[in-house]
Amino acid sequence: MGRKPAITRSAVVSAAIEIIDRDGMDGFSLERIATALNVRAPSLYNHFADKTEILSEVARAVVLETPRIPDPAPGQWREWLIAESLEFRNSLLRHPNIVPVVFTWFPENLLHKLYAQYSRLLGDQGVPRSRQLFLLEATHRMTVGSAMCTATGRPALVELPPIDSEAPAEGTSVADADRVLFVEMLRAFLIGVDVEGRG
Repeated sequence: MGRKPAITRSAVVSAAIEIIDRDGMDGFSLERIATALNVRAPSLYNHFADKTEILSEVARAVVLETPRIPDPAPGQWREWLIAESLEFRNSLLRHPNIVPVVFTWFPENLLHKLYAQYSRLLGDQGVPRSRQLFLLEATHRMTVGSAMCTATGRPALVELPPIDSEAPAEGTSVADADRVLFVEMLRAFLIGVDVEGRG
């Protein structure tokens, strides 16, 4: 029987996430990961081809943190898609320093599986096949773009709405106002889009 490996792929990814969360990409290096795991940096190459493969797995791990929303009731697919998108955005923004990593190394295979699953769900809701991928791709791009703007501090060029009519303006954080703007943006898009594909 061989020896148990000193490190695992998941331990490397967890250490990388912790380092980037804390210190940003400027603090990310194979040496820092190795130090965190009490191993030598070359041993990481037993598990990963290079730094890019580690970052790809970091992006995948963060995307997989997104919880699933229960399938929508009949006729509620728009609100369901908004809730799914908001959960994904929340997962990304729990790791603001990693949002650019997810943007660059997005796990396409996961996205294809999710699109296939969600296309079936939208089809069951009566959304025509010709519009399913359009809706999913558009909301995905809006979600990642919104998370990127919030994570990197890019200010909105419109007045951000308050959280609700009861919340005082001075109590509304930029992140909360960004979230409200995101939800309203998605809702306006999904209400306005021609799901019948007539135009």
